[in-house]
Amino acid sequence: MLPPGFYSWTQVLTDWGVSRAFSLSGLPPCLKDRPELAVPFAAEIGAAIRNGQLHRRATEAALIAQQVTEPTYDEAGGHRYQEIRAFMEKAQERFFATWLAERNVSPADSPELVSLHAEKERCQAAFERIRQLQEPAVQAARAAAVRVHWTGQELRGIPDTFFANVPAHTVMARLQRIHPPWWGAFLGRLQQPFAHGHPAEGFLLDALPALRAAATKKTLAALIDEWRAEQNDKWGWYGKTHYRMLARRAAQKAQQLTRWCNTHAPGYLENEAIRFSLHADLAVLLTTVDPWSVPRPRETPGAFASAHWRN
Repeated sequence: MLPPGFYSWTQVLTDWGVSRAFSLSGLPPCLKDRPELAVPFAAEIGAAIRNGQLHRRATEAALIAQQVTEPTYDEAGGHRYQEIRAFMEKAQERFFATWLAERNVSPADSPELVSLHAEKERCQAAFERIRQLQEPAVQAARAAAVRVHWTGQELRGIPDTFFANVPAHTVMARLQRIHPPWWGAFLGRLQQPFAHGHPAEGFLLDALPALRAAATKKTLAALIDEWRAEQNDKWGWYGKTHYRMLARRAAQKAQQLTRWCNTHAPGYLENEAIRFSLHADLAVLLTTVDPWSVPRPRETPGAFASAHWRN
C-alpha cells in the first residue's frame, strides 16, 4: 500500500534515493537555516529523475516505433494495400471537397453528398480490414526497432551529465551554480542508490494490486510476465524481476522516506498548503542567492510543485 502523501511507487523509489543522498551529503550551506526545504528540494529532484529516466524514454521509444509503422504497412501489404489506401484517400478528398462546397446544404438535400459519404465509409472500412491483416508484422517491426534502439544504452543509473541541460531556473540548475562543490559531492552520492535496478520497477509496483486481483485462472507470476512483455519496450526493461523482494524492499524504503520527510518538514506529506508554501519558499530563497539571478517562470511555484508532485 502506498504511504500517505505519495501518488505512485515510482515517486517513492526516486524520492527515497534522493533522500539517501541528502542524508549522506548534509544540507547545502544556503539551506542551513531552513532544513525543512530539503524535502521540497528532494521532491523536485525526484520529479526531474522520473522525467528523464521514464517519461522521456517512453517518448523516445514511441517515436522510434512510429518511424517504422507506416513503412512496414506499405511493405507487408504490398501493392494491394497501397492501392486501397489511395482509393480511400481520393474518396475522402471528394467527400470533403463537396461538403465544404455545400456546407450550408442539408445532407438530406444533397444526394451527391450522401453518395460520396457512403463511398468514403466503404473505402475506409476496406482500408481498415487490410490494415488489420498487416498488424502482426507491424507490431513485430515496432518491437524490433525499439529493442535495437535500447541495445547498447545504459538504462540504469544517473550519469554525470544527467542534470546538465535542466532549465536555468530549476532548483537543480541553481544549486549547481550556488554551491558547485556541494553539488558535485551530492551528485556522486545520488548516483549510488540508482546504480542498480531499473527505474520502471515502480510501475510494476503500481500495477501489482490490479494484477493480484486478476490472478484467478492464471498465476500472479504469469500475469506479471504478460504485463512486462506489454510494457518493457517503453523503457528497455528486459529480464526477470523478483516482485516479492521488490515489493518488500519498496515498503521498507517507503517507511524510511516517510520518516525522513516528517523529521525534516512535519506536515509536508499531509497538508497541501504546507507543501505549496515550502516549494514557494525554496524557489524564493534560491532565486535570492543565485549568482546568475535567473528569473523564475511566470507561473507560481505552487503550480510547479503540484504538477511535479504527481509524476
